[in-house]
Amino acid sequence: MKVITASFLAVALLTGCSATARGLEGGTGAMPVNGDVEGVKGGETRLRVGQTMAVALDSNSTTGYQWQVSDVESGILTPGTPFGEEIVEPHAPGMVGVGGTTHWRFFAARPGTATLTFTYRRAWEQGTPPARTETYRVVVR
Repeated sequence: MKVITASFLAVALLTGCSATARGLEGGTGAMPVNGDVEGVKGGETRLRVGQTMAVALDSNSTTGYQWQVSDVESGILTPGTPFGEEIVEPHAPGMVGVGGTTHWRFFAARPGTATLTFTYRRAWEQGTPPARTETYRVVVR
């Protein structure tokens, strides 16, 4: 019985290692985060259908600036959870103006190429260029 248990454990460990390696396939250069592939800012992220890409960008909504994402109309990537959720950095009680990180997940729904463009702007400043722009090119196979 111990031999079967040890064999089962070895297979389980190898399967887990294989799943981690698959998350890195495609040369993204980023480690999976909670099973997600981290998006490559300004570069190319390669996914297989069924994988999920995570994007995290520094933000501080107390300034009025928020990230907006565009160019998701292709159906190649579909929104996951979280989608545009800002997580504020730990801080002392009563402290205001603390920044954080805004998080998105995208599910690779079908093969193709998509470009995600994130703009950091104030919603009421329509004619003003964004304070920041980040682009992610995603190839799904």
